[in-house]
Amino acid sequence: MKQFRFTSEDFLGKESDDCFIPEDDPVWQYTGVDKIKSVTPQIMNNFDNSGNEKARIMREQGIEPGTKEWFKLWFSKPR
Repeated sequence: MKQFRFTSEDFLGKESDDCFIPEDDPVWQYTGVDKIKSVTPQIMNNFDNSGNEKARIMREQGIEPGTKEWFKLWFSKPR
């Protein structure tokens, strides 16, 4: 069976960027371009550190995985 290798060159043309929108195009009025502050995307992450806290409690109290206490600790509703 013959195998093929795909690269970006297979999908992206060598011509100029075809995603360019001219500034006089009326679509710009709907893009909210005046709200863009930077070129790089801003990804907002709200990390939850409760796993570290629960692991600490497990070590301190000697809770074993799979026990009734372990399920209560890991799957109880947050306060």
